[in-house]
Amino acid sequence: MRPRCDQPTLADLRATVQKGRHREIGNVLARRWARPSAVYGTWVAVRWGLSAHQVTLLALLTSLGSALGVGVGTRTGFVVGVALAFTAFWLDRVDGQVARWRGTSGLDGVFFDYVMHHVATLTLGFALGQGLAARTGDTRWSLAGFAIALGWAVLSLQNDCRYKAFFQRLKGGRSTYRVSCGSGGRPAPPAPWPRRGRGLLTWPLYKMCEQHVVLMGLALLAFVALFAPSIWELGWKGSTLAMALLAPALAAGRVARAITRGAVEAEFARWFQADEAEVEALDGRPTSAV
Repeated sequence: MRPRCDQPTLADLRATVQKGRHREIGNVLARRWARPSAVYGTWVAVRWGLSAHQVTLLALLTSLGSALGVGVGTRTGFVVGVALAFTAFWLDRVDGQVARWRGTSGLDGVFFDYVMHHVATLTLGFALGQGLAARTGDTRWSLAGFAIALGWAVLSLQNDCRYKAFFQRLKGGRSTYRVSCGSGGRPAPPAPWPRRGRGLLTWPLYKMCEQHVVLMGLALLAFVALFAPSIWELGWKGSTLAMALLAPALAAGRVARAITRGAVEAEFARWFQADEAEVEALDGRPTSAV
């Protein structure tokens, strides 16, 4: 695709850079705020000549700045860190829009985007505990931060590990496969809260570990920090301790559930089907009539 002009109007961008159903698919913070407002950042980035990779790098650096701000343990650092976390979340929507406008969308950009996500998750999770350790002098809070970072990382990396397992089979076996357009992994509107069964309890717990919910919780804490420092510190300690217990437990439970239920094999089977005709041809056998 040829590069588009470097002086687009906001109307040009809105007609081009938004994904289909961008107001329906994804979390509420992305649907209601980040994606619609990211077009203004895209307008600036395109006019400044920034590439999508450069915007992703800026989001990565902003995420690191957010973790540093929270990790120093001061009220000012916490508030600035939370503001930077929201900025990084917003820039994560700008980079994709820039790529779509310039016609440079590709796997390299997706790869860089995922790396940025994992770095942001790890560093912010650890910073929540390290900031309290710096503030109180109690190094046990650093262990809490490590537990949060580990839990969030495992929850986030499960899809990556699943698809790495898929790729290992696709490239390493004798069978050839065709994509059968299975149901696994397709973008879809957020699932509703189950009204019965185990999901009645686990659904909100998993939601608490999702990035947009964490950000909104941190925003509330940052607001409290401006007007009620003692309540802010107590809330920070309580939420960090709760997340240090919750995130690793949920991560371990989800991994164990996937393994015991054969979920990875089941999803692979929904997506891919062995092409028996090609298998027979590779084996030197006559292909079956269709």
